[in-house]
Amino acid sequence: MKAGARARRLFLTPPRHRFRDAELAALEEASPFTVSMPTGRLIGWRWGRKEDPVVVLVHGWGGRAAQLRGYVAPLLARGYSVVGVDAPGHGMTGGRESSLVHMAAALEAVLRDLGPVEAIIGHSLGGAVTGYVMAQGAHVRKAVLLAPPASLTEYSHRFAKLLRLPEGVRALMQAQIERRFGIRWSDFEVEATAAKLSQPALIVHDVDDRDNPFRDGERYAQHWRGARLVATQGLGHRGA
Repeated sequence: MKAGARARRLFLTPPRHRFRDAELAALEEASPFTVSMPTGRLIGWRWGRKEDPVVVLVHGWGGRAAQLRGYVAPLLARGYSVVGVDAPGHGMTGGRESSLVHMAAALEAVLRDLGPVEAIIGHSLGGAVTGYVMAQGAHVRKAVLLAPPASLTEYSHRFAKLLRLPEGVRALMQAQIERRFGIRWSDFEVEATAAKLSQPALIVHDVDDRDNPFRDGERYAQHWRGARLVATQGLGHRGA
């Protein structure tokens, strides 16, 4: 039990990194705002005019909104406004614990405040969160998923392999997390979420991605009606 609890704490604790100067400079150009949710307050930023169609940026595990700053200027030039939020346990929102459940609840809270949005751009776990929230009925016209993981269970296997955890400990960790949050990891599988979606979607995945394998992007494109897969090479996980 202790091994499972320790693995659970590690799995639910995102890595934290110092903000780069370029990230802070990008945030200085935006208007900050907050979003309230039961677990606390989210810190977010808006670039552009409120009256313009909104594109929401959703970062991945251990990330933050400012890491997706490269999309801001091109989107503003095309007449969109851009919103980014640091998820629970991440960036300036802070906190020690997070999970796909935390991140999905945060995105749902942001979308409730914003109303219908034009698109969401989600990176890595943020892409899986995007698909899950859209499958729950969020009013989003289209999506771009960058290197999304297709399976939370497979994601946990890669986590366990990295830490050299035996399968019994990994399975116990999964059972503890499912019991705590009252969810089933199978609900987050791409076959359970993408199959419900028909909005246009662009899936961008690098064939050399070592974090989330290219086959994950293929699974999204296979099960999401209207999705198109773009394969890149040489960009890895964070360059896609």
